Amino acid sequence: MDLLNPTMAKGSQVDIFRTDPRHFDVNGQTGPLGNRKGKATFQDAMMSAMEGVNADQMKASDLYQQMITNPDSIDAHDVTIAAAQAQMSLNLAKNIVERGLQAYRDILNMR
Repeated sequence: MDLLNPTMAKGSQVDIFRTDPRHFDVNGQTGPLGNRKGKATFQDAMMSAMEGVNADQMKASDLYQQMITNPDSIDAHDVTIAAAQAQMSLNLAKNIVERGLQAYRDILNMR
């Protein structure tokens, strides 16, 4: 199969065949991709991770409130562990976001 031939060249421009719906067409548009059934997207993964961070924060907050309102019903170690888990998950999320932004800036600054 010959995808490029001399008749396709016009000066310094070459017509390119669009062989995949994800490729850009002549108008700069892409074909419909849709979400493949059963496949998680990057957005789904990020939202799931952020929901996990939020759940850790809410658990620590609830345990603090329980410790203040009814100190005999909860062990201090459980509160400390929940707070440490919440802090660690938040720090991890912050680092991932910062590294992602740094990678984006590095790509923009490439020359």
